[in-house]
Amino acid sequence: MLATKTIIKILVNTLIGLVLILIWSRFVDLKQILDTISQAHFIYLLPTFVFMFLSPFLRAIRLHIFLAEIKKIPLWDLFFLNGAAQFINFFIPIRMGELAKGVYLNTRYNLHMGKAIIWIFLDRFVDFLTVLILTAILFFFIPTNLPQNFIISLSAVLAVALVLTYLAVFNSDFSKKLVKFLTPLLIEKHIKIYFSRFSNFILDSFSILKRHPKDLSLMGALTVLAYGADAGIWYFTFKALESNQSILKMYLGQILSALTYLIPAAPGYVGSAEASGTLILTGIFGIELNLASAMIVLFHITTAVFMIILGLISIFNLKLDLGLIFKKAFRK
Repeated sequence: MLATKTIIKILVNTLIGLVLILIWSRFVDLKQILDTISQAHFIYLLPTFVFMFLSPFLRAIRLHIFLAEIKKIPLWDLFFLNGAAQFINFFIPIRMGELAKGVYLNTRYNLHMGKAIIWIFLDRFVDFLTVLILTAILFFFIPTNLPQNFIISLSAVLAVALVLTYLAVFNSDFSKKLVKFLTPLLIEKHIKIYFSRFSNFILDSFSILKRHPKDLSLMGALTVLAYGADAGIWYFTFKALESNQSILKMYLGQILSALTYLIPAAPGYVGSAEASGTLILTGIFGIELNLASAMIVLFHITTAVFMIILGLISIFNLKLDLGLIFKKAFRK
C-alpha cells in the first residue's frame, strides 16, 4: 500500500513538473535562451564546480558537529553521504536522500533508525532557521519587488519558529506540558494518541540541539558559509553569460530558492527549478526574463552533471545499499 502511494506521489510530482515546464516555456523565448547559452564563456563555470564541492563539504562539517555528541563519524563519510543524498533526491525528490542518510547511519554506525532520520531532518532544520534569519536581514539591504507585507509576514514566521525552537530545545518540560494540554482538545481518540507519541518523540529528538553556544554558533556560521558557496555558483554562472550580478543579490536569491525545495518536485527537479529560479530572479530582482531563464537552465545542467558524478563516487565509496533504502522506502 505504501509502495503504491509513493509511486503515485512521484507520478503526481512529475506531472506538476511537466506542467511547470509548459507554463514556463510559454513566457520565455526558448531560441534566445539557447543562443545565450551557446555563446557562454564556459571557463567561468570552473569556479562553480569548486563551489558545488564546497557547499556539501561545509554542510558535512556541520553534520559532523551536530552528531559529535552521539557518535564520532568520519568527516569524509558525511561528505560522501551528503553527495549520495543529493544524487538520490535529484532523481527521487520525495526526501529519499534523507531516508538514505538514516539507513546508512543505522546500518553502518548502529544509530537508532527513527532518531537518525529525525536528526537528519533537524540538521536540515538548522538550514531552515538560518534561511529565515538571513532573509529577514538581507531584505533590509537588497532592493526587491516584494511588498512590505511579505517582509512583515516573514518576520512573524521567523519569530514563531525561533520561539517554538527555543521551547523545544531549552524548555522541553514546558513543551511536553503544552502537548499534554493540547492533546485532549483533539476530537478523535487515535489522533490524540498519535499526536502525543509523535510530539514527545520529536521533543526528545530536539534535545540534540541543546548544545554549548559555541557549537550552535559554529553550526550557524557554517550554514552561512555554505549558502555563500551556493551564491558563488549563481554568481559565476551569470558571469559565464556575460552578466555581472551583485553577490549579495545572488546570496538572497539562493536562500529564497532553498525555501522552494519544500514544494513537491519532479525527478531531476524538471520544471520546478526553472519556474522557481526564474520567478526569483525576474519577479523579485527584476532581472531580464530570458537572461534569468538562460542562467537557470545552464545552472540546472551543470548541477545535474556535478550531482551525478559526485553521487556515483559517493555511493561507491560508502558502499551504500540502494536496494535496502528502496526496500524501506517502498515497503508494503
